[in-house]
Amino acid sequence: MKASIIVVTHNRGPILTHCIDKLLDQTADDYEVIVVDDGSTDRTRELMSKTDNPQFLYLRNKKNMGQPFSRNRGIKSAKGEIIMFVDSDVLVDRKFIKDHLKIHERDDKLIVQGMVRHIKTPRDYGKPNLRIDGLCLVGLVTQSVSIRKKWLEEVGGLDESFGVTMGYEDIELGRRLKKIGLKTVYAWKSCLAWHVDGYETDERLQAVFSKAYMFGKNAVRFSQKYGKNVAARHLKKSYVDFITKVFGTGHWVEKKGRNYLMTHKDSLSYPFLKWIIKYHYRSKGIREALEETSK
Repeated sequence: MKASIIVVTHNRGPILTHCIDKLLDQTADDYEVIVVDDGSTDRTRELMSKTDNPQFLYLRNKKNMGQPFSRNRGIKSAKGEIIMFVDSDVLVDRKFIKDHLKIHERDDKLIVQGMVRHIKTPRDYGKPNLRIDGLCLVGLVTQSVSIRKKWLEEVGGLDESFGVTMGYEDIELGRRLKKIGLKTVYAWKSCLAWHVDGYETDERLQAVFSKAYMFGKNAVRFSQKYGKNVAARHLKKSYVDFITKVFGTGHWVEKKGRNYLMTHKDSLSYPFLKWIIKYHYRSKGIREALEETSK
């Protein structure tokens, strides 16, 4: 088998169905789609049970184990020569798999990094958008990327010591892959994919701040693993501390700042306040991780 597409998901049942529909409607044919359900408590299991396709495999963790564990589980179950990681809120183009495979024909040791466009809803699929991300010079981004399975196995897969906390586990994997000689090709014009951002609901805002907190914690773990030079680039503790002290976030964010933001989404100050609050939670994650590691 040429390719295995691994999609790790947690409580994203409705958008996951759109993701899987796109992955099973490809111009390529010799591939499989593996969904690793990381202990979802929503309707994910029920929705995935409706997918009747021999190219589809559904795996479920009994509890939330985290991205590294779940991706490694997918890798172990994969039959494909090339592993593709796609996030469960990403919708891919019909030539997505074929484009990835074509680039891998150039060289045996490649990381093919897909660029992701941002849209609000699945109805916006295919629309052009100026906001594009996926560029990572020091590692990789698992929302849309492919690597030969043998290289993932050689470096031992993702580092499961990151646990259930989100952030930096993909960059850390990319560093180890580059250390054994893999080079990155950035697919700006092919391997097209769209990330469904959704609207600014209270639930989504809470998820944004939770993600900022987890990224702060994992930035500490990542930096401690790779030393001071890496810490300066990724931890950015001095900058984060400066932002939170200047705006005194410890005095207002968790008491009334979040509630104010959620009820003033049309305010001109909304983007700025959201930015400040994200830094507050990143700072909190950094601080707590440093305290945990010093014990």
